[in-house]
Amino acid sequence: MDAPVGMIWAIPDSLATTADLRRGDELWAEATRDGVIVRSDSLRKVYVEATGQCNMQCTMCSRQTWAADSGHMTAACYDQLLSGLPDAPPDRVTLAFGGFGEPTLHPEFLDMVDLARKAQIRVEIITNGTTITAELAQDLASLGVAQVTVSVDGGDAEAYTAMRGTERAPALNAVARLREYARRGPHRMSIGVACVATRQTVGSLPALIATAQRLSLDFVSISNVVPHTREMADEALFTYAGQVSNMSPDTWRPRLTVGRFDLNHVTRPLLDALFRRLPIVPPPALDPGEWYNRCRFARDGVVAVSWDGRVTPCLSLLYTHTEHLGGRDKTVRSFDVGHVERTPLREIWVDPPFRALRERLRAFDMSPCLACGGCFISETNEGDCFGTPFPACSECLWAQGIVLCP
Repeated sequence: MDAPVGMIWAIPDSLATTADLRRGDELWAEATRDGVIVRSDSLRKVYVEATGQCNMQCTMCSRQTWAADSGHMTAACYDQLLSGLPDAPPDRVTLAFGGFGEPTLHPEFLDMVDLARKAQIRVEIITNGTTITAELAQDLASLGVAQVTVSVDGGDAEAYTAMRGTERAPALNAVARLREYARRGPHRMSIGVACVATRQTVGSLPALIATAQRLSLDFVSISNVVPHTREMADEALFTYAGQVSNMSPDTWRPRLTVGRFDLNHVTRPLLDALFRRLPIVPPPALDPGEWYNRCRFARDGVVAVSWDGRVTPCLSLLYTHTEHLGGRDKTVRSFDVGHVERTPLREIWVDPPFRALRERLRAFDMSPCLACGGCFISETNEGDCFGTPFPACSECLWAQGIVLCP
């Protein structure tokens, strides 16, 4: 935690421990309305694509737009991934098994989880739930998995089938089984559902929230769709939100400040008035700095690793794919920063070019493509009109809080 020349940062040991800061960590600071926030630029989470294969063909999945090879991560590759993680206290680093394949299809999936837990690595799983038997749910709880997210795209059977082309019952059964063993297991296991909202399914989502309440789930995550075709773009729910996402809230007129209050039938007229006015997105009670022009991967210490060992700065750059934005197709090229079988992940993380990329993403001084509608320069992510080098994340839906990662 060495300070730059001319600066002295005195952080009490007790505060450093609470903030999980260690001597030698590289720190970065950010000025906010509440003062200066200091954070550690350390690797904290790795999305691991255990397999590139999936047992579903969902209409909203961007894998529909690419022809990349798919396979299972080899034992050698996974061992190199684990051994290359930075030395850290127990559960400081998280492995999130997900990506664009269904992780439970890997023939050695439970062994991979077991190896991670024996190395005192925190484990999360993102699954479609179709393979979660009672036995597997019990095993995951016994191994000490910290969180399982089940994708349930729709609050009723019709909406789910429209998105995933199959019945909803297996996914809901998986949620119930996981919840049961999470309660009975020896470790705390958070269970939740994630869904992608579209025009076709959004009306059913109150029922999904009610289901989550009935099952006493820990969380519900609702994301916009990544539109990979014109048809999926027509289903998107973020036209206006996308247009204002790059705009500074200081330009809004009138500027509204709203305190915390109950959300009920009494306050409903006020809520309706707020949400009908644009660009009041999100509600003005939220700090605007928490949702726009913020790369969660660069800020929170996250990378992604493909089934074949490639390391990328985020999930969006894992594969070359198409996104349909502003009435045009955009080619998002994949971008690798290393390979776990050639270089330990802890060394990839501190490699100067990757460090420089994270600094650029944290500053996010890029063109407001979503606000202006884009142009021929933004037909790929190779650059933008500000001269941003590849990868240019000017139209990143994740950085605007439009698309969420589980």
